[in-house]
Amino acid sequence: MISYWKQPEEIYVDDGLVLIIGRYDHKNQNNGGDKALGVHWGDYPQSRGILSPCVIPEATRNAILSGLLHQAVTKNNANQIAGITKAIKFFHE
Repeated sequence: MISYWKQPEEIYVDDGLVLIIGRYDHKNQNNGGDKALGVHWGDYPQSRGILSPCVIPEATRNAILSGLLHQAVTKNNANQIAGITKAIKFFHE
């Protein structure tokens, strides 16, 4: 991960699409960064050959996590439920 992401953790993977949670510290100027949801696809996008997930804005983040949780519950997918629930808790702590 590019150095602006602190303690990133994958919480959802779907056919190459990967969602991560962690702290995003733009240019390492924000005292450790703010909680953020990031997205990338496989090995894209990269910055200087290092994976660089895009930051998702808060309102979109909440909609994505809500929709994914609903889908996981509907499909009774325990692994996805656990990952998405972990992400939701991360943003409410």
